[in-house]
Amino acid sequence: MSTYFSIPTEIGEARIANALALGIPLKLTHMAVGDGNGAVPVPDRKQTALVKEQRRAPINTLDKDPKNPSQIIIEQVLPADVGGWWVREIGIFDDAGNLCAVANCPPSYKPLLADGAGKDQVVRVVLLVASTAAVELKIDPAVVLATRKYADDAVTAHEQKADPHPQYVVTREKVVTLLGEAAEANQGIVRLATTDEAEAGADDTKAMTPLKVFKAIAKKLVQATEAVMGAAKIATQAQVTAGTDDATIVTPRKLRAGFSAYYSAAAGYFIFPTWLGGLILQWGQGYVSSTAGAATGWAFPIAFPTALLALTISNTNGYSSGVVSVNSTSVTGFNAFSSAVNTNITWFAIGR
Repeated sequence: MSTYFSIPTEIGEARIANALALGIPLKLTHMAVGDGNGAVPVPDRKQTALVKEQRRAPINTLDKDPKNPSQIIIEQVLPADVGGWWVREIGIFDDAGNLCAVANCPPSYKPLLADGAGKDQVVRVVLLVASTAAVELKIDPAVVLATRKYADDAVTAHEQKADPHPQYVVTREKVVTLLGEAAEANQGIVRLATTDEAEAGADDTKAMTPLKVFKAIAKKLVQATEAVMGAAKIATQAQVTAGTDDATIVTPRKLRAGFSAYYSAAAGYFIFPTWLGGLILQWGQGYVSSTAGAATGWAFPIAFPTALLALTISNTNGYSSGVVSVNSTSVTGFNAFSSAVNTNITWFAIGR
């Protein structure tokens, strides 16, 4: 085991455990140094006081060890005007005066100016704790003497701030005086329009944010009707099909949706959309069988999805004047008959 070391006391361990349990950090506020009554003492967990305390004062710095996150570094400056004794033991106290950690160190004499020599001496303790979150790493800068490193770190942190001097406020009036206000002919400071100014649309000297532009446009837009010009939504295909909405507009594509047609020399069809009943018209022409009275099967260009509603057939007197008729109709086709040979016919069917 090392000759010189630091340990938490039993009180300190209990205080740290309580801090972790309750989530309330332990406040270490003071450091004391002593002369050990003439000998270097061995730190004891049961200690509640130093062997022979010489001085107790607020801690100067208290921070995490940058090389070990489980350790905290505690420092105190012994100024030139205190001393006349040896430093052999060190104690760390909380805000309630409890000795939470104790350490020993190689003997070091702290002279007084009256001895003919004087110095500022830094006493440092590195303490291993279960969690640095259990210790409040904060000191009162109004009651401590800063080390050179502490001062250098504070200056560096200050210089790295985006706005280290917020007390020096640059007022709008000063900036406007310096740069002037923006206009169509020159650059400068731009004022933002209020919502009322944006909606009124009369001010030509202020800028508008995207939100205010939106509000100004929305203020002027109204629902289009047969009597009032304004904005209107485009109807969905479902609205077009239903045919009940009178406040939306129909695009050519949605109007065309559902219509379909096919044409050839022998047959064709035309499909209406559902909003027009979904009717399908089909037609064709050709010859009935060369055998009188024999059936000739005809297939529609497309099958009717639901039902065949009507079918008519006629003789076009191409080669004979036989009587024509049909039977065995279905959604896919029909059979045609003629009393003559090679009868030329036309047919027309309606379905859906």
